[in-house]
Amino acid sequence: MRKYIAEFLGTFMLVFFGTGSVVYSAATTQSAITVGLAFGLSLAVAIYAFGHISGGHFNPAVSLAMAIQKRLPWVTFIGYVIAQLLGAIVASAAVYGGVTAYLKSSTVTTALSGQSMTVKQFVSLAGLGQTNFSDGSGWYAFAFELVLTFLFVLVIAIVTKLNNVPSPFIIGIWLAVLIVVVLPITGGAFNPARALAPAIFVQGKALTHVWVYLVADLLGGALAAFAANCLDKKEEVASTPKEVKETKKA
Repeated sequence: MRKYIAEFLGTFMLVFFGTGSVVYSAATTQSAITVGLAFGLSLAVAIYAFGHISGGHFNPAVSLAMAIQKRLPWVTFIGYVIAQLLGAIVASAAVYGGVTAYLKSSTVTTALSGQSMTVKQFVSLAGLGQTNFSDGSGWYAFAFELVLTFLFVLVIAIVTKLNNVPSPFIIGIWLAVLIVVVLPITGGAFNPARALAPAIFVQGKALTHVWVYLVADLLGGALAAFAANCLDKKEEVASTPKEVKETKKA
């Protein structure tokens, strides 16, 4: 149970602070760098805090890769995905709930020049930090999400096996970089739970398009697992001649 609670809390942190950085800056100038850092640093902190308990996945695509690599039992994988989805949905609900207070802030009232706006109107206009893409670019979005999720999970699969490497920091910064690059195109999910949760509340095209993120991100995670396994095998083969020579010397 501790593992599932850790995955719930870590995913909550990632989605709440990541999407919150988008929603609660709607009345000011948004920057792809600040959004990317919000997601990346939130992920890094969550991994540092809960990684020793659950491994710090907070992403069904990562959990799928670990299950394929036999680093996570399939039964546990199902529990992780449920915990991650719940964490993301609760986080989006919390961001939605915070909109009421945000609308009363001086930043928003100044931007609206004293006019009032309901929570529903704000969410309809500014969104809830959901990922989306323009009509007619579905396959481009699919390709971007697939390739970048593959690279994201591949780095995770590799660095988490290395000793004396600050993997949580590397993973967080890597996520930030990827989001900065692809934010204008797909919103940069690389995480089915992160894509689905805000879309449930916003609905509309965000929910209609969410299948792209679910399929592309899970497929990217699976391909990353197979690629990481192939790289590990090549490394083992490359080290064999040296090991044989050392054995002969002994």
